Amino acid sequence: MSERGRDTTDLLTRREFLEATGAAASLAALGLGCDDPAGGVTRDQGGAAVADGGADGGEDLSIPQGKAVVGIAHRDNVEEAVRRAITLAGGLTIIEAGQTVFIKPNAVHPYVQGFSGVVTSSAVLAAVVRAVKERKPSRIVVGDRSARGFSTDLAFSNTGLRDAALEAGADEVFAALPPADAPDDWLLLQPPAWEETWKEKGGILAMRRIVESDHLIDLPVCKDHRWAVFSLSMKNLIGAVGDDSRDFMHYKSRMPNRLSRDVAILNQMFTPTLSIIDAWDSVINGGPEGILGDAVRVEPRLILASRDRLALDAAGASLLALELGRTKVPQPDEAYAFLTAGKSPWSLPQIVHGVERGLGVDGPNRAILRFDDVADAAALEKIFRS
Repeated sequence: MSERGRDTTDLLTRREFLEATGAAASLAALGLGCDDPAGGVTRDQGGAAVADGGADGGEDLSIPQGKAVVGIAHRDNVEEAVRRAITLAGGLTIIEAGQTVFIKPNAVHPYVQGFSGVVTSSAVLAAVVRAVKERKPSRIVVGDRSARGFSTDLAFSNTGLRDAALEAGADEVFAALPPADAPDDWLLLQPPAWEETWKEKGGILAMRRIVESDHLIDLPVCKDHRWAVFSLSMKNLIGAVGDDSRDFMHYKSRMPNRLSRDVAILNQMFTPTLSIIDAWDSVINGGPEGILGDAVRVEPRLILASRDRLALDAAGASLLALELGRTKVPQPDEAYAFLTAGKSPWSLPQIVHGVERGLGVDGPNRAILRFDDVADAAALEKIFRS
């Protein structure tokens, strides 16, 4: 029995939970670990990605062996932007009829009315649910666990995320309770290097619904994070971890390298089928709260998607750096120096530790950015490859 009184049958081995989440198959599909020369993407005069062949408007949107692809799309309409970014990233054909899909937005806390860019927008969530539903899964669950001390149920209600998900066709909105209140909703896992932070707890509590689903869609918002530098796809998965497992991380919250290391370790428990960044609105300073006096928000009107969370987060960090470089920030937060130093996004702590843990490609030469109608395509590509 663990210290929480759970049966040891819930203490899964690394092999068991990777098999449960389909990690091995996902890595094979990406071709990770295969040598391949550097590659990029050709754009037309409007910034749209173009390629030879294919049945979709002449485009070849396959993912080359050993590469990661990030789709970045702009549209005036949220639904169109979401669908285009997903298409550029390789689509959702990996989801088969009859499978279960868990969609994990950022529903960090309930008190953000009037503050955009703090939680995943209801419009983006609804668009993703509709796109997934077209694959005819047996069940779509939208869920999260809010920041410690907040009611997840209230967060989903106050932000409009619950209504948006259900109206778009989700079968359930799972407002996770703390492990102390609902122990059966959590599994104690031991990913590689778990002892470095969670030894006293015997492992890390992972949301059972995610581990047992066929597919995970990670749906963060694009914002900076005063202690972790940014909150994108990797950081969003802290919401898939039980409250007691978060304490040990946040005790070191003012140490970006330490917190980023722990984010990478816990990410080993989950293998997203697709990660989609909601950058329709973005908090570029004053995150993750985004409601304090130092908050600065912009309106990129972009959606980013990828099957590779590291390439995606590097692209998201590039967007944060670009926006900070042209926006007045009266009260720079703790992340500001990291994001404006002019260094490669691949040198930021979360990305570095993610590469060390094998969570995705190991650098920009293994990544392709596919843009569609993105005015800043060249600038983003330059930062991404710096």
